[in-house]
Amino acid sequence: MKANRKVLGIKVGLIVALMILISLSGMTLIRIQQFAESAKAVEETHLVIEALHQILLDVKDAESAQRGYLLTGHADFLLAHDAVAQRLVGRLTTLRDLTSGHLKQRDQIPILQDMIVQRMETLASGIALFRAPILDRGQIVDLIQGQGMSSMAQLHVQVHRMLATEEEELKRRAALVSHNAASSRQWIFFGNLFAVSLLLYGVWAILREIEQRKLAQRETQKSMAQLELTNKELESFSYSVSHDLRSPLRAIDGYSRILQEDYADKLDDEGRRILNVVRDSSKKMGMLIDDLLTFSKLGRKPVELRKIDMNELVDDVWRDVTSHADKVPAFNKAYLLPCYGDRALVRQVLFNLLSNSIKYSSTVSEPVIDIFSTEEEDEIVYSVRDNGVGFDMRYYDKLFGVFQRLHSESEFPGTGVGLAIVKRVVVRHGGRVWAQSEPAKETIFNFSLPTEVSA
Repeated sequence: MKANRKVLGIKVGLIVALMILISLSGMTLIRIQQFAESAKAVEETHLVIEALHQILLDVKDAESAQRGYLLTGHADFLLAHDAVAQRLVGRLTTLRDLTSGHLKQRDQIPILQDMIVQRMETLASGIALFRAPILDRGQIVDLIQGQGMSSMAQLHVQVHRMLATEEEELKRRAALVSHNAASSRQWIFFGNLFAVSLLLYGVWAILREIEQRKLAQRETQKSMAQLELTNKELESFSYSVSHDLRSPLRAIDGYSRILQEDYADKLDDEGRRILNVVRDSSKKMGMLIDDLLTFSKLGRKPVELRKIDMNELVDDVWRDVTSHADKVPAFNKAYLLPCYGDRALVRQVLFNLLSNSIKYSSTVSEPVIDIFSTEEEDEIVYSVRDNGVGFDMRYYDKLFGVFQRLHSESEFPGTGVGLAIVKRVVVRHGGRVWAQSEPAKETIFNFSLPTEVSA
């Protein structure tokens, strides 16, 4: 449970770090876009300032061209004046486009345009007076010094007002860019620091978890080796004890039989009853030792996997288990799928299960035993069903234990080792064994075997 929480914490930390890095990447892209937009806005502001300066210079160039013409009368000055007038039209169009998103400046452009038109008309009036049939230089001077200077002064004021607005906008945008750059650096620095810290912690935690798992694996291997050694010792002890018990048991059985055959007439009824109890107990003890020896041998016997024709094997086992049965049940065998296993061991599984079915259905008036198979992924499941007495599922955990019995000896004889043998054989084949039962209705024992030999 603790290990699962630790792994979950590592996963959450790595996910959070990844999300932070993704967020930082997204924020960086947004900031880059903002910087690009701010840079474009700053560039547009510079272009507006440049356009305003150029407009002022063009108007001054128009004045210079007019004065040159008035002083010399050369037509070249008129051509320069007309060229400036054409340039001013383009300058105003450019300025209008650059300030399309700036409401305050956009409203000032018509005023600027009117002043430029007024100034150019004043210049054109001076040229017209100079080209008149009767030249009146005083009138020209009055026009230049009066209306001309006034319109130029107004134009200067308007241009400088618009320049001041652009300078303020430029400062605001520069301050915004500086603030965004500073905040972006902080976010990126601390965000990356936090994310890298989480990643380093995740790497450290993973390496630590790997080391702990290696230690746990070594401990598990050590425990498994110790358990295997203990099991072998127990099996060896069980085999030795069982084998050593045979000699005294044979002596008890032999002498009790001699006593029964040769001295039965010298015993009273109680003596003969006790003698019969001794003989029955020695036989049961012999059966128990045989089963115990069989169980202990299973742990040492190597499993030789071969393909088994289960139909043929079941027929052979059925003939064997019914050869001495007092009451043979009806037997229904469906087609059984083949499997891979040790034929001798699988035969013992079938023998124990079919013997149990016959024994526990012997009290039924019409006993029926069914056997069938189903294929599930990489295993074959075999099922033995009978309509006998069944058992209470509340005691299921005792079903496959050694010397565990769910029915009394007086009801059904047995040693309580048969199902333990079944489980050990099936587990050694890499399979499973389980059962379900409804008392006085039916019982089904299932076991699985592989469909092929694993590599």
